[in-house]
Amino acid sequence: MLLTPRRSQCVICGREYHGTNVLNLCAACSSSIPWIREVKCPVCGRYEPCYDCDRRSDTFFVHNRSAVKYDPMMKELLASYKYRGNERLRPLMGAMLMHAYALHKSVAPHNDVIWAVTYVPLSETRLMERGFNQAQQMAEHLAECAKLPVFPLLRRARHTDKQSFKSRGDRLHDMRGAFIVEESTLQQLRELRKRGSVHLLIVDDVYTTGSTLNQCAEVICGAIDIPVYGICWSR
Repeated sequence: MLLTPRRSQCVICGREYHGTNVLNLCAACSSSIPWIREVKCPVCGRYEPCYDCDRRSDTFFVHNRSAVKYDPMMKELLASYKYRGNERLRPLMGAMLMHAYALHKSVAPHNDVIWAVTYVPLSETRLMERGFNQAQQMAEHLAECAKLPVFPLLRRARHTDKQSFKSRGDRLHDMRGAFIVEESTLQQLRELRKRGSVHLLIVDDVYTTGSTLNQCAEVICGAIDIPVYGICWSR
């Protein structure tokens, strides 16, 4: 038994494979992950030329980095987790964010700062529909893996419709005033800042136009003077 390789089950396809790995994936699924390895836009972290960042008049986050390209495989993976409640994918999604965190560190290698994590909140309506906030779960798993503090810093001021089928202009309009800062958590962040310079990561699942991330960053920067970064699972 000691000499027999351990058999594990792939969390994506369910096939058994020999050995173990951080993502709990078989070789076929692991090789299919479309990691973002080269960034073409230094602001949003896109892997191809970007025009959205040039059109944005105000950017309140320093930059965003994402782990994977939003291809059909990743779209189905997120749908299984986010809409069909397949929470066994939670460790995988959170662990994949470590790749985006590494991309951050490669361009912002500040060894003397404290990295902290927050996430995009859901409205009460959406939370009741799904039963969990995927961004919160990803943020908590990333924080656990990277040994970072996590803060529930934002709250939805109002419910907004799903953004996936909206135009860029509609997204920008819809996000205005959608978030507010939790004062009690803000005070915790102020206390943390007494220990040194704090850089804040905002976690979300998909970066499309950046309107959600930018609105979150604007609200946070209006409440406390710290650098804010985006860290998304896919782009």
